[in-house]
Amino acid sequence: MGMNARKRIYLDINPADRARLLASATAYAAGRRTYVVGAVSDVIAANAGRLDAAARETLADAIRPAADAGDSIDAPAWTRALTALETAAPDDADGLDGNAVDLRILLHCAFRHDMGGGAGLWTRLLEDPTVLDGQWRAIAARDLYEAGYAPDGAPEPPIQHLEPLGDAGDPAWADVYLALVGGGR
Repeated sequence: MGMNARKRIYLDINPADRARLLASATAYAAGRRTYVVGAVSDVIAANAGRLDAAARETLADAIRPAADAGDSIDAPAWTRALTALETAAPDDADGLDGNAVDLRILLHCAFRHDMGGGAGLWTRLLEDPTVLDGQWRAIAARDLYEAGYAPDGAPEPPIQHLEPLGDAGDPAWADVYLALVGGGR
């Protein structure tokens, strides 16, 4: 991940992972009425042209109910994203581009949504140490630790955390946790 003078970040991921990140973040953010809605919708709008028609339609279908709900907090942001999905000119650029803060929020939303599901995307992203920075890794490790995904004997996350809620028992997420905190099996 590299930063340019405009404080934008480019995340080097393939088209399928890009679509999945956006879909997971959208599913997590929908209805939250917090800053995450604006961050996720802005990244979607900035990258709408990079998505294939099927991914744009899937995201539009997920966003439309929130945009149509008329919520004074969320609807304007979702409407902007929906408009971008429906009108974006094709852009064959690779990766995912966004404001550094918005992209970090999007990654956290997608991660929180995916916890407990398949860990494959996150395992792939962690293979490149430049993709997810240390702060992101610390927060994600805390989330996994508190949800019970840290294996027995693993180091605690490097930031303040609550005690685990129990053992979630998913070895794929245990491996993601160990990768985040620098431990190994």
